[in-house]
Amino acid sequence: MHDKKSKIDFFLASRQKCFDIKDVMALYNSLLALPEERVDKLMELKLVSPRTALILSFFLGVLGVDRFYCRNNKLGIAKLFSIAACGFWWLGDIFAIRGAARTANYKILRNFIINPIKEEDAD
Repeated sequence: MHDKKSKIDFFLASRQKCFDIKDVMALYNSLLALPEERVDKLMELKLVSPRTALILSFFLGVLGVDRFYCRNNKLGIAKLFSIAACGFWWLGDIFAIRGAARTANYKILRNFIINPIKEEDAD
């Protein structure tokens, strides 16, 4: 696993449940254009697990914990203060939260590509 393409392929294959394939393929060429040292940092990305999001949604979704986990703080706050609209929002999110987790991961990956240097990277 020495070349950049194989590292990217390994990253995507090992995290295939975290993304919608159509979203990742839209970013594939941008990933290939990244410098080698940025590709090495791909494995360090903190992604949202769709399975964990579903579990959180089932047990703590009424409080918006699932949306906070998916890094959507505005919806998390709205869900918390509305008490999940008396359960209707909670019930809908049980079916939709895995897609929200995948969307969050797409945004995380897109931001990783767009923002070449983060504060923790600049030493």
